[in-house]
Amino acid sequence: MDSMRKGQRWVLDSFLAIGGLDVLHPDAGAIFEQIGYDSNDLKRVFDPVKAGSMLPSAWAAAAREIEGRAQHWERRGYAYTAKRLYERATLLYARTHYSILGEDPRRLRYLAKVISSFEKVIEHSKHPIERVILPFEDKHLHGILETPLGAQQVPCVIMLPGMDMFKEDWHKLIEQRILPRGWAGFALDGPGQGESLTKGLKMTLDNYDRAISHVIDYLSDHPAIDASRIVIMGSSMGSWWATRAAAVEPRIRAIAANMSNLGDKYVLLNQAQPSFMANLMFMTGITETEQIQMLSQKMTLDDIAPKVEIPYLIITGENDELTTLESTVDVYEKLNGPKELWIYQYEFHPIGAQSDEWLTASLDWLDQALKNTFTSGYQKRTFITKQGQYLEGSGEPTWWNP
Repeated sequence: MDSMRKGQRWVLDSFLAIGGLDVLHPDAGAIFEQIGYDSNDLKRVFDPVKAGSMLPSAWAAAAREIEGRAQHWERRGYAYTAKRLYERATLLYARTHYSILGEDPRRLRYLAKVISSFEKVIEHSKHPIERVILPFEDKHLHGILETPLGAQQVPCVIMLPGMDMFKEDWHKLIEQRILPRGWAGFALDGPGQGESLTKGLKMTLDNYDRAISHVIDYLSDHPAIDASRIVIMGSSMGSWWATRAAAVEPRIRAIAANMSNLGDKYVLLNQAQPSFMANLMFMTGITETEQIQMLSQKMTLDDIAPKVEIPYLIITGENDELTTLESTVDVYEKLNGPKELWIYQYEFHPIGAQSDEWLTASLDWLDQALKNTFTSGYQKRTFITKQGQYLEGSGEPTWWNP
């Protein structure tokens, strides 16, 4: 990473010491809780942190404690208590693993703890969970498939994490909001993400497209999955990968782009916190700043979006700190299938305060898409105010028009 971006880290460290998690993403704690993190774990991690370099050890300390508690209740035969604690330990170990960049032996050690903790979750779960490893371009893709009991030919949602997320982040959402619908959920560590990255699979401009097709090949052959009803929920950068895949993969039925990051990547690499540039460089294996900037200039959807003709939902915050609302609207206008845009007033990237709402509503929207509710030419824009008004029409923030 260039010296200027490295030099900005002292600013981030200073604000971390004051503001904790909200400095990284305003209201991020709300969505963290929705997907399974415990608020007390987050408080324990961030309260003592005075610099970003302290985060790995803080995540690790919390993980060890929660894992120890899980082991205690497991020895006593309290399976439900143990399972919930192993879920928490998995996420905490995964955050430790994610926080260690580079070819560092500590990263492998913490990946082993992520895997062993989640194996305990699988052991104590009442529905089938499969750790999936798929050969891919001389490396492997790693995923988690969760299916309802006795599932046969059910719809499946492919969950694509963002660049600072991983497949384990989606377990609780799949268990609590997808399986009860009678659907399956597949969470992917694609190229440059999580376990796949640690085991050597880097991200290129287009290999995530092929990775999604490879996952759909696997799901199409799985007896529990209906190959004609596969949809994608792509969150943050996952929305960008999902859009690229939809332009070339006809088996995707619909997409929900949550916390979308669809516009150009200038803001992400040059105005957002420096960790995003460092993360993208690790994900791609690029070591020179000029080269990562050149790659980012190719990471646009100008020629891709017009090729997308399936139902497509975009959910974004008006004040998303990683992109601009104007660039998101621009991509929306280029889409050629049924489409819908939800803009949450005053919300940042996590759309945290309303995350319970939009996480569930986006699944309902995908359900409607599977039922062919959205016909050719369908489009709707909704601006959602902090007071709960749903203003249909242009979708523009109210202050845009005096």
